Amino acid sequence: MNFVKQSRICKLQKKLTKLFCILIFAAASVSFAAGKENLDIRSYEAADFCNPDIPQIRVTVNGVSNGGILSVELYHDPENFLNKKGRTKRIRIPAEEEQHVVCFNLDKPGTYAVAVYHDVDGNRKLNKKWNMMPAEPFGLSNNPELRLGFPAFSDAAFTTGDLGADITIGLQRR
Repeated sequence: MNFVKQSRICKLQKKLTKLFCILIFAAASVSFAAGKENLDIRSYEAADFCNPDIPQIRVTVNGVSNGGILSVELYHDPENFLNKKGRTKRIRIPAEEEQHVVCFNLDKPGTYAVAVYHDVDGNRKLNKKWNMMPAEPFGLSNNPELRLGFPAFSDAAFTTGDLGADITIGLQRR
């Protein structure tokens, strides 16, 4: 085989290798995007950008596994704790097996509580057992133990300072 022919074959091999790599990357990207697209997470449910220099509640969530949606909810109304009426804001993000940090911007200091659940099946609601207790991993600020019912607002409540608060919640599996 002469040098010119060998050079052309090498160039063709390089082009095919490059094209193959591009196709593999594109297929992987589409597959990854398709998995994320199946999650019904809406733009208004996005977390605020975390900044320790502004008033925020910075929530660290431990014990999350892969798949589904992590829902983090901020409450301010003791009379409507864990009800839509008492919720200040809900953040939803794709759940991955790692420690998650989610931030809520605050208008003013006050007393709040946070509820977190891992919506494993991604149906946008907390699945419950026959006794109305969570069937999916769940946690509250101050990490109170879930017993025969959900804890009261006072069990999960914390007061923020001028720059908010940093809290850590471990998901409980029952």
